[in-house]
Amino acid sequence: MDIPMNLKKLLQHAAIASILLIPGFANAQVLEALPDGENTIKPKHQVVSENHGKITGTTLSGNTGLVTIPVPAHKKEHTAGASFKFNNTTGDLLINGTSVRIEKDEYIYGVRYNARPNLEVSLSNMHYERSSNPALTGVDTEKDHIAAGMKYTTSIDDKEFCMGFNFAPMTAKEMNMADIEQIENLRNVYLTMAETITSNFTGYMNLSSVFTNNQKIDFGNGVIQKVNRKDILLGGIGLEYKIADSATVFGEAKFGNYRDFDYFKKDSVRHRINAGARVGSENAALELMGLNVTDGDPTFVIGGSLGF
Repeated sequence: MDIPMNLKKLLQHAAIASILLIPGFANAQVLEALPDGENTIKPKHQVVSENHGKITGTTLSGNTGLVTIPVPAHKKEHTAGASFKFNNTTGDLLINGTSVRIEKDEYIYGVRYNARPNLEVSLSNMHYERSSNPALTGVDTEKDHIAAGMKYTTSIDDKEFCMGFNFAPMTAKEMNMADIEQIENLRNVYLTMAETITSNFTGYMNLSSVFTNNQKIDFGNGVIQKVNRKDILLGGIGLEYKIADSATVFGEAKFGNYRDFDYFKKDSVRHRINAGARVGSENAALELMGLNVTDGDPTFVIGGSLGF
């Protein structure tokens, strides 16, 4: 059976990316239409120049991207960047007939480095502080999680793709204490395709797999519970619009299958919509993002990034 040429090229690039990504796993469990009549792939240096000067922003995982969707990007070789994000969430939880107020502050610090124009490595630290009133043991906590990531961007004809991973080592107790969205940002493998709609309008399609570990939970009284690995499959559609040379707006719709998680059995398919805006340049940008903007009580994230 003959393999289509585009699919063959994608498999070849995926094989190259796998070789680059294997060392990371060993330690752990814009497009532009070709001119009419042109039938050759653009040279790499042209693609790099097209990405140069674009507003740089990062996801909640620390990769170059939208809110949670990493996107294909080329940067100058041996360049670096840093980012910071903060958000505060509050809500009421009904436990045994008692209303409990939950508040969480989350700080995300990230650095990234382009070892090659299309190969980005990143390191992020997520620090969160959660408290309850009245105080509840098992809810009140303060924790740091460090995650490492790698992203590889490649072009196939007039399309660009990126693939990569983020990984943070987490114990059974840490996973039980963390929010599900935090785990999604800290432990994932992903693939994103970009499609140019107009010169200022770009669309993205993303698939990612989130994973936990096989866990042993020691309750301290001689009882040990074994928990099998759980996986979440996420699909996403993102849109980014350049409204000026120094400003972009973007949004994404995420759909997730949570059938491995008992507390989502009745509603194993969840969706959420995130949106945001960035102003600045490749070397410095400010951003404001909203998480779950259709939820009635969205979480707002403020942050910024620097390029070196």
